[in-house]
Order: sequence, then structure tokens, then C-alpha cells
Amino acid sequence: MTPSIMTGDLGFPLLDSQVFTVEALDRSKIVKMTLPEVLASLSRDEIGVFPGLRPHQRHVWHAFLCQIATLALLKAGSATLPADGDTWRRLLLALTPEDPDGAAWALISPIRRPAFLQPPVPGGSLDVLKNIVLTPDSLDVLLTSKNHDIKGEVMVNASPEHWAYALVSLQTQEGFSGNTLYGISRMNGGFASRPGIGVVPPGGLGARFQRDVLRILDIRPRALASYQYLSSGGLGLVWLRAWDGNTSLRLDELDLYYVEICRRVRLVMHEGEIIARTVGSKVARIDAKGLAGDSGDPWTPLVPDGGARKALTVSGDGFMYHRLVPILFPGTAPTAIRPAPLQEIADSDADEGLSILARALVRGQGVTEGYHERRVPVSRALKRAIGPKRMADEVAALASLMVEDAGTMGKKVLFPSALTAFTAAPSAGERKRDDASATARAGNVVARFQELVDDVFFVRFNEVVTRMATAPDRSAEQAPVRWEWITELRTMALAALMEALAGVPSGAMRRDRTRVRAERRFANAFMRYFAGYNPAGGTPGNTSGTGRTSASVP
Repeated sequence: MTPSIMTGDLGFPLLDSQVFTVEALDRSKIVKMTLPEVLASLSRDEIGVFPGLRPHQRHVWHAFLCQIATLALLKAGSATLPADGDTWRRLLLALTPEDPDGAAWALISPIRRPAFLQPPVPGGSLDVLKNIVLTPDSLDVLLTSKNHDIKGEVMVNASPEHWAYALVSLQTQEGFSGNTLYGISRMNGGFASRPGIGVVPPGGLGARFQRDVLRILDIRPRALASYQYLSSGGLGLVWLRAWDGNTSLRLDELDLYYVEICRRVRLVMHEGEIIARTVGSKVARIDAKGLAGDSGDPWTPLVPDGGARKALTVSGDGFMYHRLVPILFPGTAPTAIRPAPLQEIADSDADEGLSILARALVRGQGVTEGYHERRVPVSRALKRAIGPKRMADEVAALASLMVEDAGTMGKKVLFPSALTAFTAAPSAGERKRDDASATARAGNVVARFQELVDDVFFVRFNEVVTRMATAPDRSAEQAPVRWEWITELRTMALAALMEALAGVPSGAMRRDRTRVRAERRFANAFMRYFAGYNPAGGTPGNTSGTGRTSASVP
């Protein structure tokens, strides 16, 4: 199929225009594809990467492809992923019966008609869209306080592909950006984030695409029972409906897997280049008041919120191990996080090569606070433990204990030891100054320790679960396994402390004295909090009165 730029009144019709750059899974070639060809290649698992996609756009692009594929298959009454582009083209056109020429899938179309992720403009005049955006990165969601992470307005020679990705990013993960600039419904508040947590099978991008689409179809009946969406006939492609900025759509008008829009925007040609025309709205496109992001998004975990639940909001430290553990291994308590449906491991998932992928663009007030992505390997033993025949509570307890031990090591052992070093007075009078500077420096030592733990945590966790799963007597194995973890934590904490002590600016004699005092404080604190867990015996720990529990594992 040859590239098509203009077809009648349509500009860059994505069903026929090969605008998407795709690198083959075997890296043998880089080619251009239409949107149907992209879906067909994913269905054959032949795509390795989309080179034009920016990191923060990865999740929403994957989710968008899965959602339109799911909606098309539901419309056709099929659960089979076609392997050819012509069939996908027919399926996508069937989603827009009032636009059989593909206008709703074109980047540019007549203003009274829908365009790709762009609703029709009532009245048919561009004048109402008063703001002009010259580059796709300016249209995208990224806002940085110092313009240093990813600089804005630099895509002056942008391709239609970049505009398509920017539209997906803007319309499906944007938050509140000021008066009349509302965010999406699939996150908890205007300054929250739309997380993407899911299982990744072995293979390329297509393997995950296929798995997610089929799982979404499979869980649909169960998910519909929890929400007020239409079981059939609901609006799936929200941009098909004209929007004057004064009205919102109700949830009971939509399909569970709706692809939403949150902004009034249209792409147009100006002096041979694509630009965007935008304007705000008086209301959000979807009336999601009280929803708190609990929209049925299959990639979003839910956290307890009183008697209800709300969408997970990822914090600025992203997916550090202590943040990710309660998301991946929540247990079954009523107060636990409810995993995203697509992070749940199914019988059909492979025994080897699985991982769980977590992605989020963290948003603050007026800025983005970083894009975070993390992949956690899932061993065969861990799959059995948290899969359909899971022992979720035991695995969650084990993971929580490992996190608790790391937290205690950092806060109760390492921090006071580092503070001892940084408050040692340089004078003969041995005065001490426990000031904000010393506290901050000690906090930096703990942060360094947490980085060391983060590097190894999930590898060790997989090893521990595997070891416990194959132990003849799990109860007898618990204490040695935990002590080995505590010992490793001690090694990492001491490494962080020694690294900090090396930078203490003092004379040789005082540096030695400072080191001895810090090491003594470390040893005493370690004995107090951890020696009681040594299976070989030692000074009883837990003198602080903090209760501890042990856990069996599968």
C-alpha cells in the first residue's frame, strides 16, 4: 500500500497512510505502516519497537491499540486477532459507520466531521479554536519546571506520526492544566497519573498486545458487573461525538473500554505544515465526579478510599521497591490494593519469561515530576505463587517483611549511625551540632542505601520464593532465609556508611574517631533490632517493642 497524504478532504488518513515507523522484532528492517498494518503486525508479533514513540507515550499508545482492537472485535462478535491489514481496516471502519471514508481515522478532516482523536466542532468554524500550537511536543502532556528533562517546542520538523502520538498522549493521559483545561476520567484527580501495570509475556510488543486484548475480552463480563456502562451499544470512540465544550458525557452512555478525549483540538494544514488549533471547555468531557479514577481501566490498580476505591496515584519516587511491593503483592485483605486486572497472572500465561511492567508519568501542579518505568521478572515459582492457584497472603507477607527489614535497617540502624558521623564536632570540646544540614546528609546516606536495595530487591525476592517453594520444610527454612536477607542488608548499609565517612572533612585522627563512633553506633543498633533473628543465636532483638511476624511462603 502506497503512502497517502491527502485523500479528498482528508489529510493523512491513518487507515491508508503509512505514517507509523516500525522496527521489526528481529531488527532486520525499519518500515512505514498504516494503522491497520500496525495491528496486523502486532497480531503476528513482528514488531520490536516504534522508534518515533517517546518513553512517556509508551503505555498510552499500547493501551490505545489494545482498546481499539478490543472494540473492533466486540463489534464484529469475534475473539480472533486478524493477521492481515485489510481485515483490520474493515474492522476499524465498522466502528465509524457514519464515516465510511475513514474521516474519523484521519489526522485532518472537515471541521464538522470527526478526525483522529478530535471531535467535530459544532458550527463548523475554526475561529472558536483560538489557540495555535505549532509543534506536537507543545501539544503533548509534558510540563517541566526548568525545561531541562525534555525540552519543549523543539519538534519543528515533526512528522504526522509525531502528531498522532501527541494526540494519543494528550487525550488519554492529560491532567488538569488550569481553568477550562480539564483532564481525563481514568485517574484520581487532575494532578494524578494514569498508571499502566500489566504482565508482559515472552516475545515482542505483539505478544503483549495479543495477551492483553484477549484478556480484556475475557474479563469483560466480570468487569461490567461492577460499573454502570452499557453492556452493548455504548460509545467507544468518544471523539466521534461533537463537543461544544459545554456538555459532558455520562458513564452510562459509554462502553467499558472507551477511548476518551479530554481537550478540544483540531489539526489543520498551514503553509504546508500541520499545526493544532485548541480551546478550553467549561466542563470535562466525561462526567466522572465521585469516580476518583475507578473507571474499569484494566491497567490501573485501585487503592482503598474509605468504603470505596480510587485509582492508584504514583508518587514522585516512582516504582521504588517499597512502593511497588504493595501494588504487585497486595494479599487479599479488604484494605489491600486491588491489582490491575491485566497484572493478574492467568493459567494461559507462560511458565518462563514472564515479567510485570509498571509505567507512569507522574504529574504535579504545573509540572511533570518524571516518567517512571520498571520491569519485574517473574520466576516460575513466583508465577505459581501469585497465579490462579496463588497463596497471595503468604507471598505478600514475605515481601512485606523484606521491605520492613530494609526500612528498619535504613531508619533505625543506618540513619543514626550516619548522623553520629555528621554531628561530630571539630573542636577539642567535642561539641555536637545536630542541625538540619547533618540530618539532610544522613538522609542522603539512607537514600543511597535504598538505591542499593532497590537494585537487588526483586531478584532476591524471586530467589527467596523459589527456594522456599522447593524446600522440604518451609517452616524450617524461614529463619535462615530471612537472616540471609538481613545480612545482605547489613552489608549494603555498611557500604553506604563507609562511602559517606570517606567524605567527612576532618583530620586523620578525628576521622578515625568519627568512623569508630559511627561503626559502634551501627553495631549497637543492629544488635538491638536484628540480632534476635539470627538462627544461630545472639542478643535478642526487637528491644524497641515493635512487634514482628513471620510468614510461610508457597
